[in-house]
Amino acid sequence: MEMQRTIGFADGENLVMRFQAMVEAGAIPKNDVVHERDCLVWHPEITRWSMFDFVRFNYYTSTTGDMPKVNALRDSICNVEYEFTYTHNDDVPYGTANLVPHVFHKPSKNTKARNVDLQISIDVLRAAHLPSVDSIFILSGDGDYIPLIQEASRHGKEIWLGAFSSGLHPSLRHYIDVFCELDDIFFSQLPQKS
Repeated sequence: MEMQRTIGFADGENLVMRFQAMVEAGAIPKNDVVHERDCLVWHPEITRWSMFDFVRFNYYTSTTGDMPKVNALRDSICNVEYEFTYTHNDDVPYGTANLVPHVFHKPSKNTKARNVDLQISIDVLRAAHLPSVDSIFILSGDGDYIPLIQEASRHGKEIWLGAFSSGLHPSLRHYIDVFCELDDIFFSQLPQKS
């Protein structure tokens, strides 16, 4: 059986904001979480649990500061390696690659870069038109992506979504094919619910 050729899109701003909010609420991150405050969060299990042939995994985020800081963040992101298994056989190879950074400059720490959402939308729509791509994997709990997901689905792409329970838009699950909650992937312990 041939595995789905997939392109991944991580809304790093959404992921890191939700991750940090869960840590502040008492969640305990696993030791192998990659985290740079306000800019980057990743865990190797994001790509290991599925059986995709990843063409690429794009990571979108923003930062304040000068160009050396922007470039240092790009380096940090592209140094994050991910693994994936793309066949059913036990003795066949797996793939490895590095995240592709898309880093935007923002004027202040308290603003969200609109460029992140816009660039993800453009790139997902491009992927939706590629006949060589079977599925699109989006990491974000942002409900603003619902029209984008609907449009990519109209082009015959299977849509997978990964998001934290914190801040997950309640309607997102209605528009995707498969959902993966990231809480257990990133955290060894979640806060007690009162």
